[in-house]
This record gives sequence, structure tokens and C-alpha cells, in this order.
Amino acid sequence: MRKTSRTGPFIMLYLFNILMNFRLTIPGWILLILSFIIPQYIKWWYCLVYFGVFLLYMLIWMLILWGLGAWANTAEPTPPVKNKNPYSVKESDLPWNKTDQIENKNPYSAKSNELPKD
Repeated sequence: MRKTSRTGPFIMLYLFNILMNFRLTIPGWILLILSFIIPQYIKWWYCLVYFGVFLLYMLIWMLILWGLGAWANTAEPTPPVKNKNPYSVKESDLPWNKTDQIENKNPYSAKSNELPKD
């Protein structure tokens, strides 16, 4: 996992998370509508309790994710591993690692030093 030092303000991220999970408030809205239709069985404060539980759930979930992100950034990076694949290109074989100029051996190339052989 990539280490990063970027963190956003918690309240702004909390509000964004509530906005993204707004679909979880649908039962609360249904309770509010039903409290106007049948007020003797469903009280209006039931929806407030639901919304409070929803906000508490989002807060706890954000704190868990924030803690996991902080914990993941404390891990030591893994050291580079030596490539043991015999068919892969070695670092010394790459053109930008060579000090001398690569000779172009293509006879039809415009950069060739020799004339094409017929």
C-alpha cells in the first residue's frame, strides 16, 4: 500500500460519506411519512432515533477507516527484490543505462551507417 501524508478534514469527509450513503436513510423517511399517516402507532421521534443511529453508524465507520489508514501508513515499505527471471531484461541492458552509443544494425534504417546490401 502506498504511503501518503494527504488527509482531508474529518467533518468534510464525514458529510461526504453521509451523502454517498444517503440511501441508508430511506427507512427513516418511510417512518416519517408513516408517522403522519398513522400517528397512533408510529411516533415522529422513531425517525429521529433512526437518523441518530445512522449518523452514529457513519461516525464509527469513519473512525474505523481513519484508524486503518493511519495504521497502514506506519508499515515499513518492502525492500526491493532481486529479479531472478533469466528471460527478463537486466538493468544494465537497457539503452538509457549504456554509456556507449547503440549501433543500429538494420540495413534499411535511415540511421544506419552502412549502405544496404543488395
